Amino acid sequence: MKTAESEVPDAHFTVDKQNISLWPREPPPTMGSPLILRKPRVVQAAVVILTLVLLASVLLQAILYPWFMGTLSDVKTNAQMLKGRVDNISTLSSEIKRNRGGVEAAGIQVQALNTSLNRVRSQMRRLEFGVKQADAQIQTLTRSWEEVDNLNAHIPELKRDLDKASALNAKIQGLQSNLESIGKALKKQNDILQTVSQGWKYFSGNFYYFSRVPKTWYSAQQFCRSRNSHLTSVTSVSEQEFLYRMAGGLTHWIGLTKAGSEGHWYWVDDTPFDKVQSMRFWIPGEPNNARNNEHCVNIKASSLQSWNDASCDNTFLFICKRPYIPSEP
Repeated sequence: MKTAESEVPDAHFTVDKQNISLWPREPPPTMGSPLILRKPRVVQAAVVILTLVLLASVLLQAILYPWFMGTLSDVKTNAQMLKGRVDNISTLSSEIKRNRGGVEAAGIQVQALNTSLNRVRSQMRRLEFGVKQADAQIQTLTRSWEEVDNLNAHIPELKRDLDKASALNAKIQGLQSNLESIGKALKKQNDILQTVSQGWKYFSGNFYYFSRVPKTWYSAQQFCRSRNSHLTSVTSVSEQEFLYRMAGGLTHWIGLTKAGSEGHWYWVDDTPFDKVQSMRFWIPGEPNNARNNEHCVNIKASSLQSWNDASCDNTFLFICKRPYIPSEP
């Protein structure tokens, strides 16, 4: 009996749209009656099981389908929300990328600001140092001002001393000026004495040489030039009086001539000829050019009117003249 039951094949079934079909894996073997009697029970059990399975499936579908659909809707909603968030994240990412450049530029600006801030701090330190120096200078000036106040109290006395010193300095300058004048006078006197010792006469800033040997007018002019002088000119009454007195009544050539000038009188030392003034110095009736060759002038008489024209080839004494020039110290 046990052997028979163990050989009974298992029942196989499928459920398709609530239709149930059973089939054996293999055709059941031909057996005796006890096996036949058991078939309905197995079938009934399978039907019950399938029925329970179907009911469970229907119940599960009735219960789980709405939940599944709700869950699916929630999933879709969540998916849309996630998609929106992803889009937002993408947007934020692009904005972050765009802002990254701004952040870098801001970083550069921050660095520049830090550099400027460091410069400002350095300047502030320098200013603080300058303020300290200024304070020290102010303190020094304050002490100096106090000293100035003390000096101001002595100003009247110092002013009196200064006035005395100024008066003394003026006297000293006057003395120095006098000493310089005296020194110049002594030097001039010494120069005059030296020149006079060589045979020259001094009068009114000029030296005069009265010769002792007669010469022609041209030879006399050559002699004077060899002594750094010229035949004398006459520019004033006082000079004319000095000359004829020193001449002592002897005839002396002077530097007035018209030789080579087409009849115009001139002085050989380039002194301008004053025709009006010279009229008082001519001997009455002179110049007369008596021999038609009297082109040179001499002092002939011991008087104011003493000029006479004569031939330049005649030989007479002569008078040389040169101005006084101070010698080098």
